[in-house]
Amino acid sequence: MDRLDSRGARRALRVLGSVLAAGVVCAALSIAMTLVPGLRTTGSGNAGQAYGAAASSSAVLVLFYMAKTLRLQRDETTLQREELALQRQEMQLQRTELELQREEMRRSAGELHRSAEADLRRLHMDLLKMSIENPELARAWPEYAPGLSVKRNRQYTYANLMYCHFMLAHQLGMVTDREVLGHLRYITATEIFRGYWEAARGLRAEMDPESQEARFAALVDEAILQADAQSGPASAPASASAPAVGDASSPDAAAPPSVTP
Repeated sequence: MDRLDSRGARRALRVLGSVLAAGVVCAALSIAMTLVPGLRTTGSGNAGQAYGAAASSSAVLVLFYMAKTLRLQRDETTLQREELALQRQEMQLQRTELELQREEMRRSAGELHRSAEADLRRLHMDLLKMSIENPELARAWPEYAPGLSVKRNRQYTYANLMYCHFMLAHQLGMVTDREVLGHLRYITATEIFRGYWEAARGLRAEMDPESQEARFAALVDEAILQADAQSGPASAPASASAPAVGDASSPDAAAPPSVTP
């Protein structure tokens, strides 16, 4: 904008200079033509004819200067329009760059949030592992249901650890909904996991329905329904062996993924 203002000032000065120059030239021609001896004779009429000729010449010069000034103004206007178009393009590029930067910041913030959430869940899983390995530390955790034996409570804790393992793998995008349903149908077929899932029903009721954990819990419920539909409501024996990965007879019931939270 400063450059446009300076150009406008220069253009105004040029126009003013052209007008003044034309006026000076007109005055000089008028004076010069009145001094010509031939024009001052009685045969030439009088000095008024000299002024008339000078005025005609001055008019031609004025028209010439005005035409030149108008052309300069037109060229200046064209340059200003081109400069404004370039400025608009530059501003558009700047807005696009800012939008890309904001999008990158949002993406980075999302990745940081997911990373922090994954670290927190890993810490939770480590705490569960410690409670399984050390009965004294297990006493710091409340029982999943009143009257559970120490052995069954440890089994439920391990089932919780399995649940957290698959949930973390799903949230990190390492398995899809269809893939994780195959794993969940397998682990939910055991009596131990079914008992844990029923004992933890009250805790699930306190979840935010819009949270990722509530969505994953819904997948577990769906896997239980699918498993019951395939084999009936009777629980599979705890000693059942896991199907091999990629087994053509059970394409969705693959072994647990190799995830190391």
